[in-house]
Amino acid sequence: SAIDGITGGMYGIRLDNLVSGVNAFEALASAKLHPNNKGRYKRDRYRYVCVVLASQVLTLLDAFIFPDNLDTAKAASQLHGLALVRSTEPRLGQSQGTLLASLVRLSLVLLAYLEPSSVKFLQACSRLRCFLHWVLEILRESVALGGYSQAFHELTAPLDRIVLAIVLQCHRALSRCSTVLTEMESSPWQTYFGDIESRQKGQRRLFRAILELREIVLAAYRGRNEVLRAALSPQAHEALSRGLEEVASGSTPSKVGNCDSPSKEASLRSFLENDWVSGFHDVEADGSLVIPEQIANGQLHQGQPTTTRGRQAIEEIIIESSTIVREYSALLNAPFTVYCENQRKWAETDAVREREYEGDVSVKNLTTKYRTDLTEYAKSTSSRFILASQRLSRVVQLANDPWEHHRYWMFTACTDLLYRRISFHPNYDFDDHEEASYELTLGKERESFQREEAARKEREVAEAALRAAIVPYREAADEDAESLGAEAEEEEEDAKSEGFLGWDVDSGDGSVDQSEYNDYQDP
Repeated sequence: SAIDGITGGMYGIRLDNLVSGVNAFEALASAKLHPNNKGRYKRDRYRYVCVVLASQVLTLLDAFIFPDNLDTAKAASQLHGLALVRSTEPRLGQSQGTLLASLVRLSLVLLAYLEPSSVKFLQACSRLRCFLHWVLEILRESVALGGYSQAFHELTAPLDRIVLAIVLQCHRALSRCSTVLTEMESSPWQTYFGDIESRQKGQRRLFRAILELREIVLAAYRGRNEVLRAALSPQAHEALSRGLEEVASGSTPSKVGNCDSPSKEASLRSFLENDWVSGFHDVEADGSLVIPEQIANGQLHQGQPTTTRGRQAIEEIIIESSTIVREYSALLNAPFTVYCENQRKWAETDAVREREYEGDVSVKNLTTKYRTDLTEYAKSTSSRFILASQRLSRVVQLANDPWEHHRYWMFTACTDLLYRRISFHPNYDFDDHEEASYELTLGKERESFQREEAARKEREVAEAALRAAIVPYREAADEDAESLGAEAEEEEEDAKSEGFLGWDVDSGDGSVDQSEYNDYQDP
């Protein structure tokens, strides 16, 4: 079937819609499986889980193998990942070889089962191309040091078998890409895609993947042709040589880029139509051993039987895979206490302590540098913000100040210091003659008159209050004067009645004198 029953991918498993993280159990539980849980359906379920795990493991390792801060133009940066993956991890088993060999095996799993037009497939091709260059680099070092360039030598046989496996998987992947391209172009876009834009994107990714696969095969042919000549049949090797010679003679890009130009697309279509890609798809079954058609297995070529070195390489790959599975299963099923003891012994070595100390020092240095950078960045940001704010305020002031404030302008009589003649400039000595206004003068007089009237009224109120306070005192004084007058009258009457010594009351002279006295007393 062209559509994968679990993920809906076209001729492969589609993983582009999965979230990050190793979620094999979730993938296993949510898989849309056939009701029959035996046979190939059960195998499909396990295959899907293995593909998910391989993809997520390689995705997690990308951050360590290909860090973003490396400059790919430098040779030291290019060998950074090789230095990390050329060692052997004893906790995974000695039969697996270097970590690079394990990474290549995981990449081959993705190359065999992923959807050819997906993003994950394109990433797997690019990653495998880098791994192949590292393998060829180790082989060149071995040849330079040991002086042995023979294919499948005792010291280079594991890496030679990896190169052969990469070429075989690329051949199968190119066949799948050709089938997918034919299906996409011969079917309406509604058959496999939601819109025509998705189809165009998938087709562009497919051509880029074909270009990556072609570059991988070309690198293996140029770097380790002895292995291909010894392991492939003469017919397959000749077809491969003709196809790659056409690529080398044409306009082969030195760097994989966009494949939208017609010349690149035509070159890729021509490569898909050569005899090596379009042929050699049959297999030969010998019991449990399955041998591809292009592997040298004693076939007759020009009346002469070929060697069986390719068959031996396939058998060695099967034996190596079985040994890896058996050893890894034994390590996985070992008691957890044994694993903890191995971890303790490994962690108590001097090398680990030195690594821990170096790591602590590096973390502290990086932390200090990070904090210093943050402080400097904050200072520079604040200073730039202050300068920008001041500049903006000056610009706003120059632009808006003449219109926001009430100013008076005058014609310029002469040029300024820069010998510029400006039509208008502010008149800072403007006199509006408000003091000379007649209405203003009358207003000032009216205000002074009103102030005098108010002061006069205040004085009258104060005098009235003072008079009100003095009246009770005058009434008491009048009462005292009246009482004194009454007493004086009583004394006068008594004196009239009694008279003085020597005076005759009845005599006329006395009366006259008395009346004169009374007149004298009256005011």
